[in-house]
Amino acid sequence: MPGTDSRYFWDGAENISPRFQVVRMIEYASFPDLINFPFEVLRSCIDEIDLNRLRTSEKRGQFMIPAQRFIGRSESWEEVVEKMIAG
Repeated sequence: MPGTDSRYFWDGAENISPRFQVVRMIEYASFPDLINFPFEVLRSCIDEIDLNRLRTSEKRGQFMIPAQRFIGRSESWEEVVEKMIAG
């Protein structure tokens, strides 16, 4: 599976859903690893995830919660950030 780095999937990477991959990456991945995670996987399930319920830092939440509304209609992190800046 794409993005199943053993640092973040210490409990195994077999039979895990894309949604679980995204949740785990948002919760535990370093920022560089998160933005290098396959964007199409992130985009495919970001709308099903309640970011307010994740175990993540406040700073990560302050970035991801506003970004969530743009991820589903963007093609890359660069496009997400551009849309966030534009409002």
